[in-house]
Amino acid sequence: MSKYNKYKNIIINNLIASCLIFYTHYSNAQIFDNSQSHFRVKWNQINTPQFRLTFPAEFKNSAPILAQNIQNYIHFSSLSLQEKPRKIDIIIQQNHVTQNGFVQLAPRKSELFSTPSGVADNQEWLPNLALHEIHHVTQFDKLTGNIKRPFGEILALGFFGINLPSWYYEGDAVLHETLFSNGGRGRLSSWNMELRANILSNKDYTFSKYIHGSFKDIVPSYYTIGYFMNSQMREKDLHISSKILEEMNGKLLRPFNFQRALKSNYGGKASKIFDETIQDLKQKWSNLPIQKTPDYPDFGDKYPTDYLLPQIENGAIYTLQRNNQRTARIVQWQVDSIQKPQEVLQLGIQIMPYFHIKNNLIVWDEFRKDARFSKQTYNVINLYNTQTRVKITLTKNTRLYTPTLSHDLKEIACIEVNLDNESSIAILDMDSGDKTDSIPLPAGMHVQQPSYNSESTKLIAIALCDKGTTLIEIDCQTKQIHPLLEWTNLQFERPIYADNAIVFKVNQNGKDDIFRLQNGEITQLTKSNFGAFNPFVSEKKLWYNDFTTEGYKVNSLDLSNISPIPVVLKPAQTLYSSQNSFVYANIDSTTNYEDSIEPYSVLKNSVNFHSLTLSANDFESFDNYKPGIYWLSDDILNTTQLRLGYEREVELAKNTYLAEVTYQRYYPKLTIGYKNSGNFGTAKNSSGKDSLRFDFRYHQITTDIQLPFSVYRGNKVYSYGFNFGTYYIKRYDLTVSNLKNFVDQIRFPLNYQAYFNRNAMMSAMDLAPRWGQNFSFIYRHMPLQQGENSSWAFRTNFYFPGLLLNHSFQTRFSLQRTQGVFNNSYDIPLVDGFAYLPHVNLRNTLLFDYRLPLLYPDLSVSQLAYIKRIHGQVSADYLNIHHSSLAPKTISAALNFDFNLFKYNEPLFNLSLIGTYLIDPAANKKFVPRFSLSYNY
Repeated sequence: MSKYNKYKNIIINNLIASCLIFYTHYSNAQIFDNSQSHFRVKWNQINTPQFRLTFPAEFKNSAPILAQNIQNYIHFSSLSLQEKPRKIDIIIQQNHVTQNGFVQLAPRKSELFSTPSGVADNQEWLPNLALHEIHHVTQFDKLTGNIKRPFGEILALGFFGINLPSWYYEGDAVLHETLFSNGGRGRLSSWNMELRANILSNKDYTFSKYIHGSFKDIVPSYYTIGYFMNSQMREKDLHISSKILEEMNGKLLRPFNFQRALKSNYGGKASKIFDETIQDLKQKWSNLPIQKTPDYPDFGDKYPTDYLLPQIENGAIYTLQRNNQRTARIVQWQVDSIQKPQEVLQLGIQIMPYFHIKNNLIVWDEFRKDARFSKQTYNVINLYNTQTRVKITLTKNTRLYTPTLSHDLKEIACIEVNLDNESSIAILDMDSGDKTDSIPLPAGMHVQQPSYNSESTKLIAIALCDKGTTLIEIDCQTKQIHPLLEWTNLQFERPIYADNAIVFKVNQNGKDDIFRLQNGEITQLTKSNFGAFNPFVSEKKLWYNDFTTEGYKVNSLDLSNISPIPVVLKPAQTLYSSQNSFVYANIDSTTNYEDSIEPYSVLKNSVNFHSLTLSANDFESFDNYKPGIYWLSDDILNTTQLRLGYEREVELAKNTYLAEVTYQRYYPKLTIGYKNSGNFGTAKNSSGKDSLRFDFRYHQITTDIQLPFSVYRGNKVYSYGFNFGTYYIKRYDLTVSNLKNFVDQIRFPLNYQAYFNRNAMMSAMDLAPRWGQNFSFIYRHMPLQQGENSSWAFRTNFYFPGLLLNHSFQTRFSLQRTQGVFNNSYDIPLVDGFAYLPHVNLRNTLLFDYRLPLLYPDLSVSQLAYIKRIHGQVSADYLNIHHSSLAPKTISAALNFDFNLFKYNEPLFNLSLIGTYLIDPAANKKFVPRFSLSYNY
């Protein structure tokens, strides 16, 4: 999904925004989720005293099972934290194919994106997700449960975000999911692999680096280090998490609340726990042998780079290249002559890295979204011919994953998941993409990563159900399914046929390696240092990925020259015996949730007042801040927002009353607002010599209609839309009654905007899109007023690659024409230092801008900040170029610092030190220094 960041002005002490919403697994945090499901979704509900489960009607067969699971998970979390959570709304976003989930307050709810994908795991996706998120609900209530709706949810959310660091609450939730299941990420060696590789490679990174991450080095997320630090604390006290939150509750305004609770219950600060955790892990992993690193193909990559899924075809190695400098792409190089990889194909967004090549055809899946409704998403199948260089999208608006080509190149097999989470094998025609056949699976079974045998008569795949995971073989003719192994809690990946054997990856003895199943016997093929993945066999040679601290590299092994090691697969365990011996039991329930299903009315539940706030814009901007109080209502499906407010215009000594409603269930987003306020004006007396001040009040009604759309096509993002707005003002209660020519009404000025943007997706290190074309047209007029009152503006913005990777060159040209009351309005960007230039009739502006990264220091400034990136910017601004010389009006340079504050991993702040030199001889100042502070998620 697109990673464009919208910067918002803030003041530094507004840390409430740092944790307004948090996501699990693979998604980044962001401020309030405000996207919608498609209006065609019909919603049902199961309403219980503990939770209300809201779900699409197609999910009705799976919903009762999930409801029973949720009842158990609430019980588990209550035991863990000694806190019974209050009733919570849980929304199942089954039409959203991204694997994700979150809990938020304001309004209080949890959303589960429930569709399983091709991402390998050691247990079912949705139960594990629900188990994790329910624990977050209990964490909220344990810490801030007495602060609640209809007035306090934003306050509770702010207190939670300020008091608890994300490494703690996410690590605690991962520990919880590991304890109360047979799977969980605590049992995945692939999940702790990055941390393990750093420790065993003597890369002694700081606590701050593990919390905040790095652009230039591989470090795991704060989930990983958080899990191990929470585990370290649990080794000392099984109930320490409950005790920490219990002590903090009721002391939410106490300075250093978390640190003090940590010290009193554990005996040290977070940095001490981190040091002890690292030392303990060094000891636990010391028995893992480290061999000499093989000579991987060296392409001179400046930063860690992955070469995933190596596959041999036509004498070349094809891999999926991924790093922080570039967006994902498929590259190739010749097997017998290592040269710089050549780009074959750029990829769009994928739920997991994947492609399959056979002869001259490459097939892969990509993520798509509905143009208007962001929670209506799809996964489509693409095909590329390396000879003709023709790329086609075979399917549209589908839910298909991990396609694999048959050996005769006549069909494609892939996984399909319907809206009730039922999985099947879909067989597609190679030419048309039409589904020609389907292989149903047993109820409750999900399959992943299928692969054909050499005759295309069988498929090997991973199976998951409530029993765990295994490998299955599927007969394509009879559609019979044969389990090949016992059900277990291991993480299988990429099973493939190799002659009369099956080769696959699985975790054993604390790391991942490649194994072979032949004639009922399992043998180990690789002895990796940190992890071996993605096997591919060609001419008795095994190609695979070896993980290193520089990324996934390509390695190979001659199968004819090895002595396979027979093994018996053992279930996965954690590194902690107390977790492995932990026993839990599900509660007995006699509730029949099938009989509890009833329709959910979106309209009847559209009003949901939850919070009072002192900001009309969720503290996203402090420009022209006005003291006031606002009462907020948001429904749980993000279709309706209500705002009731009072503001005090301090400078005018006036009271303002506001009301606003936004309705966005259907294609247009409609906002209607009412404002009652006061103002003042001046008039000449009858002699014309003296000015007379007068006061008045006014009613203002505003209407805005937005039609925003955005889509992904390959590695491009298209956004386009139309906005319309108008308002009506009626002035009354004048303090002077005999004014002449006083305008008491402003009747419906009309504003229109149309825009179209096409931009390349950005890598993590990009400062701007490598390519981009952006256009916007604005028109304003007053058809009901006398005189010629109108304006129009046309804005363009173009991005180009810079001299080096992650450098960016931008050209922005804008022009406008105004007349009447719009003569002093500006709808185009102004040049830097505009306020110091002589007044002109603004017609157009032109900007040339160059941005470049300078350093990635990963530098801690005491406990205050962590600097991740320093980058520069130089620009030249032109004003009214039709009357100007070749010299710009102003030139500017900026030094920018991207950093995190304290131990908050979100948001990423940006401090800009900017200097502008004004070349215009009539400017009243030659040099203007300034700074700005912004943030992005």
